[in-house]
Amino acid sequence: MKATILFILGTVVLVGLLSWGYNAKTSSDDKKLEAMTSREVAIDRCTTDMATKFHIHPHMKIFINGSESAIPAEIGITETCMHSIHTHDATGTIHVESPVQKDFTVGDFFAVWGKDFSKNSILGNIAGSGKSVKFSVNGATNDQFENYVMHDKDEIEIRYE
Repeated sequence: MKATILFILGTVVLVGLLSWGYNAKTSSDDKKLEAMTSREVAIDRCTTDMATKFHIHPHMKIFINGSESAIPAEIGITETCMHSIHTHDATGTIHVESPVQKDFTVGDFFAVWGKDFSKNSILGNIAGSGKSVKFSVNGATNDQFENYVMHDKDEIEIRYE
């Protein structure tokens, strides 16, 4: 009887210590993520479905001189990592699946993609000589360009013409 009580007591203490250790580590990881910028999370963190705490799907189209430029599949996905911002296919749907909620910007997406985008350039096309970069969200002109914070179901359109 005494051995059973000691076993139960030991088990309770062990489970409590393991739980405390896990929660302390999780809390520490959460604090590190909270301290990171959205760009750092987008580029430096891999994610899984289980780690996702923030999940949105904006949609983007890019037009260069009137022709739609494809946004490739698997931007932000490698054999060993799925970044918090990525694409699965070439439909223009951007997946933001992050272990922490942040204000992820269009610029964060382009940083993960490794391509340029600002009010002065898009995919190597530079504004000037009668050409300009235009940016709209949900059909309305927007002047935030790379600083625009993406939201679920946003329809983002970038034009160079």
